[in-house]
Amino acid sequence: MRSKIAWRMSKGAALSAAVAGLVLLSPAPQANAGTCSLGFICGYVENYLPSSYTVKVAELGVGSETCVTQEGTFTCKTYWLPSGTKSKQIGVKDVDALTVENAAWTTNNNSTWFGAGAWERIHDDQGRVCSVKDGHPACYQN
Repeated sequence: MRSKIAWRMSKGAALSAAVAGLVLLSPAPQANAGTCSLGFICGYVENYLPSSYTVKVAELGVGSETCVTQEGTFTCKTYWLPSGTKSKQIGVKDVDALTVENAAWTTNNNSTWFGAGAWERIHDDQGRVCSVKDGHPACYQN
């Protein structure tokens, strides 16, 4: 027969293990740089904004910089995306986030506005085409 102390310790240990398991299973922002869905469906950006706008793209989960997106804060590696280029042309296979550094910008049909320098998370099944729409920078989902 078990003593009450041994039983309580076992129950406490079980409770601790359960709590630890919940912490381990809790979702956290995920970012897998360069990892495309099914190996070939990747996030991308095409920049057709004038060169007066500074567009940057990022791979999340690598690098030593920090990118704060609408989905969380990530370590990241950023790249300048020159006017008239696509992310794949500068060697970024899978874009995970983008920003226009020096101007407020919008996404599809002005539905979401981002401040200058704010990062938008892009998923593998998404692409963005950036150009001037209605007099301001817009990066529409393609």
